[in-house]
Amino acid sequence: MQKFVRFVIGLLLVVGVSFFILAFVEPNDITVVRTTVIKAPKEAVFEQMRYFKNWANWSPWQKMDTGMKVTCYGTDGQPGSGYTWQGGEKTGAGDMYDSAINGTQMTYRLTFTEPHRGLANGFFKAADSAGMTKATWSCSMHFGFPWNAMCVFMNMDKMLGGDFEAGLNYMKTYVESHTTASTDVAIKEVDFAAHTYQGVRSTIGWGDMMKFNTDNYKLLQQELGGKIKGPQTGIYFTWDTTNKNSDMAVVFPVADTTAAVKGTTFITAGPAKAVMATLKGGYGAEMKYHDAIAKYMQAKGMTRSFVVEEYVPGPQTEPDSNKWVTNIYYLVK
Repeated sequence: MQKFVRFVIGLLLVVGVSFFILAFVEPNDITVVRTTVIKAPKEAVFEQMRYFKNWANWSPWQKMDTGMKVTCYGTDGQPGSGYTWQGGEKTGAGDMYDSAINGTQMTYRLTFTEPHRGLANGFFKAADSAGMTKATWSCSMHFGFPWNAMCVFMNMDKMLGGDFEAGLNYMKTYVESHTTASTDVAIKEVDFAAHTYQGVRSTIGWGDMMKFNTDNYKLLQQELGGKIKGPQTGIYFTWDTTNKNSDMAVVFPVADTTAAVKGTTFITAGPAKAVMATLKGGYGAEMKYHDAIAKYMQAKGMTRSFVVEEYVPGPQTEPDSNKWVTNIYYLVK
């Protein structure tokens, strides 16, 4: 019996020493990265990454667990937004949080609550690549000493890498099938009728435009009420590529100009000649439309006054981006 006890104690000591040796050898931080190339503009790809409402189109875990319950919070597409999920045995439960957006890269924080607690950080990135888009999904996890020794028994790259590959492939299939392959943009010259708008105008950084639109849309809907005589509209007086901001306004067309709501202003536009195009669907191809209109005007020797975008409907009234319609007008001086 004593020999058996000594054997067990010796075995435990060997295991314990081995465990701590592994803890000194194994890294504390592990990063899993997967990429794919998508035949679509990077804006279209990033639209799937940054908007949590679009994750149902490609998330490997939502594809795996169709009964998963997802609850979104915050202003979708902006830092501070996110979602919580509650799934089955395969997917567990947790929280995904948008911690920052820089251009076409979104940094996130991932918190697992079931079946085990854990924390990870990572990013999604869409970058130009030889006329296509390189989509990257990265995730990093930290394991404190001595629990990092467990990594020798868990191949995190293999465990998560397969899911990342599946998700990026789902994203590739979805984006390529929902992005117009043609580079042609239907452009026409029109008479832009006189409009009187009421709304909020300010100089806004490109990264803050979505929040500016969302916040002021709600304000104007509440304050203007029956004065509204048309769709939500965005007016862009400048587009500063150096400082990456725009002198812009979120407005609605109105007929009653007797009094301005506090914090709002009246803006008149037209009558004027205009060059216009209609974008159907999400904003992934939006810059292609603006570039096409600008080149058309340059070829015709036209000078732009400012830009008007009508959202009929847009993200504030229609959750499905495939149903968005944006009329883009470049008013001619």
